[in-house]
Amino acid sequence: MPKKHQQRALQIKPQSSSPHTLSLSRSARPQDEASSQRSVNDLIRESRRLQLRSETRTPSALDNAHSLHPSVRTSNLPAGAFPPPGSLQHLVLKKIASDWEWHAGNDLEYFNYLPVRLRETLLSYVAVFGDHVKSDPLRILLLHETDIEERNEVQRLDLSNSLGHWITFKQLDKDLLVKQAGPPAGSTAGAQLPPTEHTPDSWDAESDGDDLPNLPTISPVPKTAHHFVNLKHLSLASSPGNAKAASWASLVSLATELRTLTSLSLAYWPQPTFTPNAASTRVVVQVPGPRPVVYGGSDMYTSLDNNWREAAGILRTLSRSLYCLKWLDLTGCGDWFAALQWVPSPSSSPSSSPTSGSSSSPQSEQLAPEWNGGWRGLEKLILEVGWRPVAPPSTEDYRLFTPETSSWNVENERRLYRYRKDRERFAQIRSTARSVAQHLRAVRRNAGGKWIDVAFGEDLEPVVDPTW
Repeated sequence: MPKKHQQRALQIKPQSSSPHTLSLSRSARPQDEASSQRSVNDLIRESRRLQLRSETRTPSALDNAHSLHPSVRTSNLPAGAFPPPGSLQHLVLKKIASDWEWHAGNDLEYFNYLPVRLRETLLSYVAVFGDHVKSDPLRILLLHETDIEERNEVQRLDLSNSLGHWITFKQLDKDLLVKQAGPPAGSTAGAQLPPTEHTPDSWDAESDGDDLPNLPTISPVPKTAHHFVNLKHLSLASSPGNAKAASWASLVSLATELRTLTSLSLAYWPQPTFTPNAASTRVVVQVPGPRPVVYGGSDMYTSLDNNWREAAGILRTLSRSLYCLKWLDLTGCGDWFAALQWVPSPSSSPSSSPTSGSSSSPQSEQLAPEWNGGWRGLEKLILEVGWRPVAPPSTEDYRLFTPETSSWNVENERRLYRYRKDRERFAQIRSTARSVAQHLRAVRRNAGGKWIDVAFGEDLEPVVDPTW
């Protein structure tokens, strides 16, 4: 599968810090009258506005900070049928995905003539090569005037890099599920029960069945129908710069309706929590009752305190819903790999005590994901780091030094220091991933479960330059 290209951040002109007043929204006046009544602040703002409009801004190196490197932005969801690179079909699909907005507006009526498998492949190409996508490719390719038989053929939906860009969880819920009401109730569904002519003396008194009025029928509870009943593979991979769009609460709610999934990609998702905005907030709300309500969840010190209680609980709930899962991708989630093997200490467990006599294994089974329960069929787990440190230029590179600069470059020293720290972080994440793999295999082996294959990705090359 071809690799994703970098997406540049939008360059937005900074807004004025002055409050909006009526003088700024009045109709235009003659130039001599307006210039005579302008204040100093208005002239400064106008000068700054003209300066920003006339100058040409060169893109800085930080513009791509929120984009993934092309070497890792790929589509690895199983059951993908991709044409060979360089083929005519590959070039055509890539061109359509690159100019998706134009094709979505002009070729809307022709997408239905494509086979379902080819439309699934085109959806992956849009996820890889689509830039500034606004029109929903899922609705256009697989929902717009699509027969039920064709929807039943859909098994793979690659929605990588879509959350927060051209779709939200609310829209995704509408695209995947539809609320269906039961059969229409009879005419007596909402009728009032007429009073009976004879009131029995007791509850045990027998009454003639013919004298009883027709009881009102209760309308059935609305059921949830699936647009893609045979969906097996789903990718919700996010982007590191768009972590706020990934909602664990919405995912847990959606997973209860997608119990037949066998492959799921949650690459680059943030730490599992139901209160992402309370990472640095803790509020105690006094309510009538014996105990106050505490608003807060996983904080910014979760990894330092090794307290993954909330994250492990969310993953356990997810494992109970997705009990058919066989392939799980957690690439780029190295910040919370430890939650996959977290075992609470006796002091942090509210239900354990020194005299309870409970071992740590039952307690860990109650909080950690169900590796021998809901996820007992998981065969492939991807725990790749998801990024690679960029090596700075060598100190022997003559391009670093000019006659005006010395051989000791402060900026180069900063790059070297940053590169060392990135390599240390990379090694730490891989070490945690290997520890998780050993823990999961031990848990499976003790319960007589099947072997689980854990992928770590490629390791870094050894350092050649001793100054690094």
